[in-house]
Amino acid sequence: MELIENLFVSENVTDLETVVYSLRRDIPVLRLQCIVFFADRNRLEIIASRELFHKRYTERPAKIAGIAMGRREAVDLLCFMAEEALREGRNPADPKELIL
Repeated sequence: MELIENLFVSENVTDLETVVYSLRRDIPVLRLQCIVFFADRNRLEIIASRELFHKRYTERPAKIAGIAMGRREAVDLLCFMAEEALREGRNPADPKELIL
């Protein structure tokens, strides 16, 4: 799975190098939630890392835009992404502009 260049990372991700290493090699990480941009549907989804490497996701063009430990932190991170886009004058309703 591909990661965006400026990956959004929640505060509670303690060992970023290990997490990134695992994601690049399709190894699930316990409790890790990924914010994934699917280009074919032009949307962001929050998906557990254990689900991310199933066939239905691996065959779709996708990029990991953010990572968090736990669903609540992932939702907070997605809100932060939207706030940052708005603060920088980008459209927070457009998923492509959230991951710039």
